[in-house]
Amino acid sequence: MTVEHEWGSVVEEAAASDDRRGTRIRSVSRAAELLMLIASLPEQERSVSKLAAALGTSVPTIYHLLNTLVDAKLLARDERKQYRFGLAVGVLSAAYAQQTVPPPELLAPLRKIIEDTGESAYLSVWRNGSPVMLAHLAGTHAVQVTNLHPGFQGAANARASGKVLLAFAEPAERKRYLAIHPLQRRTPRTITEPEVFERELRQVSEDGYATEVEEFAVGVACISVPVWSSGILIGAYTISAPVHRCQENKEHYLACLREAAALLAVGE
Repeated sequence: MTVEHEWGSVVEEAAASDDRRGTRIRSVSRAAELLMLIASLPEQERSVSKLAAALGTSVPTIYHLLNTLVDAKLLARDERKQYRFGLAVGVLSAAYAQQTVPPPELLAPLRKIIEDTGESAYLSVWRNGSPVMLAHLAGTHAVQVTNLHPGFQGAANARASGKVLLAFAEPAERKRYLAIHPLQRRTPRTITEPEVFERELRQVSEDGYATEVEEFAVGVACISVPVWSSGILIGAYTISAPVHRCQENKEHYLACLREAAALLAVGE
């Protein structure tokens, strides 16, 4: 298939989809897929042939997409002919980080957690080098836990979500955060010894989830899992509940959290 023929089929596909759910331009979709693919690959594995194979398209088409993205400053081509993210991506990244309301695709799984468990649920993310609680949805149980609010940051060592975000962060980012944020004691059960906390993060990384029991607030326990998209750590989903209820339902709550996190991978 030539590039011209491929773009021709794109136009036809876009027109055909108009009546169902609005026009979609496949070339734009391909460009977005290409950016996401580049984000998920190490720099040394971003060859044009590999990108073409991964997207199931031709090398000439990939070159057309790459050149267009370079012109838009979403990508840059260095002296070694390697493609890296351009200045425009930095602008988009900064704008995304400043949003106070998370995108709907992150909130929908959070609502499902509440439907399945009745417990309060949280979304936490990295913002400006710190784990931040971005969204909180109240549960339906008569006894709820409301000791956190959107925008809260600090005491990451005492929060299940903080443990998850630190455990799965890039090593340099984790090291930088811990170097300037001493381990805070919130309760007698908070881990404040660096060696013990390091072992805790290794365990979280191995288990794929984190827990805390009365480390942040007396009478409260939390379970948290990482949220991934295209191999990138997006944030963490967390359930917060009274200790007895969290311990009695731990396996069920953990399964619900993992199911919600897995929804982000659907359709990728």
